Amino acid sequence: MKDVDLICKLNKDWQPDNIKIKKAGGQTNRNFIVQHKNKKFFVRLPWETSVIDRNTEGKNILALSRNKKLREILPKYYIYILRGKNILSPKGEKFNLPDGTMVAEYILGRIFTASLFKIKKYQERLARMFYVFHTSGTRFNNKYNVFRDEIEKYRVAAKKYPIQKIISPEIIENLNKIEKEAALMVPIKKRVPAHNDFIFQNFLIGNNGKIYLLDFEYAGMSEKGGALYDFAFLFADNLFRKPTITKELFEKFLRVADKIYRQSLDRNQIWWLVATVAVMQVWWGLLRYFDVKTKKEKKYFKDYVLKRAKGILDLYKIISKKMGLVHTSPDEIRDAFNNSFRKLQY
Repeated sequence: MKDVDLICKLNKDWQPDNIKIKKAGGQTNRNFIVQHKNKKFFVRLPWETSVIDRNTEGKNILALSRNKKLREILPKYYIYILRGKNILSPKGEKFNLPDGTMVAEYILGRIFTASLFKIKKYQERLARMFYVFHTSGTRFNNKYNVFRDEIEKYRVAAKKYPIQKIISPEIIENLNKIEKEAALMVPIKKRVPAHNDFIFQNFLIGNNGKIYLLDFEYAGMSEKGGALYDFAFLFADNLFRKPTITKELFEKFLRVADKIYRQSLDRNQIWWLVATVAVMQVWWGLLRYFDVKTKKEKKYFKDYVLKRAKGILDLYKIISKKMGLVHTSPDEIRDAFNNSFRKLQY
């Protein structure tokens, strides 16, 4: 069935000849902006094969929708289909559509960018949005541990494919070593609601000036790193993109966040979590490489994997050359990571 026909199933008033559909990107979904008369909606159709647990995501969207503290930073959610029903509606309307099909408010605005991140007022708004989310008291349906819930899951799934065509056994061995070291350095913390996919594409600046948080496919009650994992994810993801965020710029943002959170965010924990995110992205990227079909997509994910694999190995090499990774003071670890970031950003 064509996407337009699936979209029309979501509203009895929507017909192919009275709606306008615009594609809106997406890697784990097909995303669209749908206009009916003068009103626009965000519509998401999931791919049939996905690593996302739609049952967990749906229950988390329901928890978010019920939290009044989050209304200033989230779009309104109208439909989330799970087991053939809209779980966001008291009536539970039935739909013959895949789990994870979703309709939300379309907010007019623009995606956050690295250039905006350089501006102090936007750093303050972003940190404020982080704080509202992390302190909202939202109780997600699932516990989240990046080592268990992503790295291990992706590694096991990826090893079903001929991954040696992309990365060598030596790199795989080193990734496993770094993962074990990082797991030791990141203790279990009090669980807090975490997004676990803090990338600029998931931050929307509305025309009203507010920053909205999007896409909760990986959300959960974080127990490894807590809220710090979200900060680390933001930096790690931008280490390997152009334009990159420098360590100095990220540190300025952390100082802004320190004031808003009324505490000094643990830098050593953040640096170790940055390394953790990079390891996770290598395994995720390998899975995506074998999942996509076109040469363009395969080239993108091959480059994605190799850039991160090289970056994380260089990072580990720089630190371990200077000192043992475990028996070091927090200040030594911090300084080593700071020097590493300058060499990694390219």
